[in-house]
Amino acid sequence: MKQFFLIILMVVIPFSWSLACDIKFNVTGDSKTYKPGDEVVIEVTITLTHRNCHTNITETKFTYEGLKILGATDWKETKPGTYVRRVKTQVLNDQKEEAKLIASRKCDKDGGYGVCKLKKQKG
Repeated sequence: MKQFFLIILMVVIPFSWSLACDIKFNVTGDSKTYKPGDEVVIEVTITLTHRNCHTNITETKFTYEGLKILGATDWKETKPGTYVRRVKTQVLNDQKEEAKLIASRKCDKDGGYGVCKLKKQKG
């Protein structure tokens, strides 16, 4: 019975992880830390790993901390199931040590979640 349970876990857990959308961030520029007022462009790439998603890419939700959103491009499909969007942000003058851009998707196949963290300069 234990072997059966272990086999089920070995199959189900990796399979469920593969259902989530893959969300990646790329920050343009070479800076490792940012000061208040800095404008930062963050490229967000979402790959729909389950291919047949009923949730439109435009339903991706963004939240943020320590940042102000200045603008964003429309989503562009760069290859089947992969979408890219650039988000222009500005670092706020607050007491937080880092700023965050958070992307999340909800769907019947586990959705996806990703966080981009920007270190703030102490000063």
